[in-house]
Amino acid sequence: MLPGLYTHAAAAIGGAVLAGALAWNVQGWRLGEEINGIKAQYAAESAKAQADTRAKELAFNQRLQDAQNEATKRETKLRGDAAAARRTADGLRGALYEFRASLPSASTSALIARADTAAELLGACVSEYRSVAEAADRHAGDALMLQAAWPSQPR
Repeated sequence: MLPGLYTHAAAAIGGAVLAGALAWNVQGWRLGEEINGIKAQYAAESAKAQADTRAKELAFNQRLQDAQNEATKRETKLRGDAAAARRTADGLRGALYEFRASLPSASTSALIARADTAAELLGACVSEYRSVAEAADRHAGDALMLQAAWPSQPR
């Protein structure tokens, strides 16, 4: 056999292994850079998505706070209106009692009994109507608050 054949074959195999190892390293560097680029792109997109989500959440919270503030203002106004209605009813009740007192004392007890009954009836009606009106106004205020706070698409 040729004395240099094994040496040349060993050198060729060693060169091929060295070339393969170098190619493997270069490929690793190239793919590492691509992976780092993908990671950086993902991080940037994630940060942008988080910022967008925070902005939407802040906008929603602001709308909710505004709606709650408006509901508080409406509730305050409703309470004032209810107090005014209560004062008016008390005035009417007083007027009826004055009417009863001013009836001629010609001893018609039936007239006095009717006036008492009318005053009691009016007081009961006013109380019921006032409580119904207050409940309806609170319900309407709650509905408006929920509508104002409901998320909507930007226009």
